[in-house]
Order: sequence, then structure tokens, then C-alpha cells
Amino acid sequence: MTERVIPLNRTKIVLLVVGAIAFVAAGLWIWSIADTRPEDAVRMKATAVAAIGFFGLCAVYGSVKLFDRKPGLVIDAEGIIDNSSAVAVGRIAWSDVVAITVNAIERQRFLTVAVRDPQKYAARGGPLRRLLHAANLKRAGSPINISSTALRIGFDELECALSDALRASRDAAKRA
Repeated sequence: MTERVIPLNRTKIVLLVVGAIAFVAAGLWIWSIADTRPEDAVRMKATAVAAIGFFGLCAVYGSVKLFDRKPGLVIDAEGIIDNSSAVAVGRIAWSDVVAITVNAIERQRFLTVAVRDPQKYAARGGPLRRLLHAANLKRAGSPINISSTALRIGFDELECALSDALRASRDAAKRA
């Protein structure tokens, strides 16, 4: 199997950062006008804090990713190296992969990589990343979910590449 390197899509990441900054600005604006509506002030300030906090983290993450020179995803004979998102788990061995399925939340499709020992992958990273892995595990049945959003590849092509590579690794294992 030949190695396939899929880079991060810097244009999409710039758009993420710009969008996140716009939502932070909207949160600041909501906070600034909250006291003019005393009946809604608490709800408005809570919304503002949530927007500023979440989208502020998105802006910081996107800014860091802009300078990340590692590829977003590598597919090789050993498995997958995932560096495509804030909850990427790193190296996933083909021998651990049970299945790759398509899932969606709203209109956002992603690939769920089901593995033999999900807890092994859910335990990777710092406390926040482990918390997000646990949420992915609960929501999608696996801590590993790969989207094409930040990658320089379309979703259908990504799905084919990973499915073909998994099939090839299983065929190679049978021959060995």
C-alpha cells in the first residue's frame, strides 16, 4: 500500500478563524447591550459568555492549526495518522479498526472509525481532549471521528480512500 498524505486546507481554516472571530464580536456586542434589556439581561449575558468562550477557543485552535506543518491525515500500510481536528487521536493501527462508517450531525458528515478498544483511544491527550473523546464515544460509538472539513480532500474521496485502505490492509493480513 502506498502512503497517502492529505494536507490541511488552510483556506478552510482561515474561514473558520474569521467566522469564529465574528461570533466572538457578536458575543461582545450582546454583552454590551444586555443591560439595556433588564428582563433578558441574565440570558443575554449567558449567551454572550458561551459565544465568546466557545468561539474564542475555535479562533485560538484555528490560529494554531494555521501554523501546523504536519499533514492533516496520513494513510499508510500501518494505519491512519489523524491530525485533522482538535480531537484527533494520532496513529490508529489497521489491526485495531473494526469498521469505518458514515455518520452525520445536521448536514455535517464525518467518518466514524470503530476500533476494538475504544477506551485506549479515548484516553489519549490532555483532560479536555479526553473529555471530547468520551463525548464522541457516547454520541457516535467511537472516540475517532474524521471530517473532511479541515482537509484538502472532499468527503466522498476521503471515504473511498479510507475504505480502500482498510480493505487492502485486511487482504494483506489474510495473505500473511
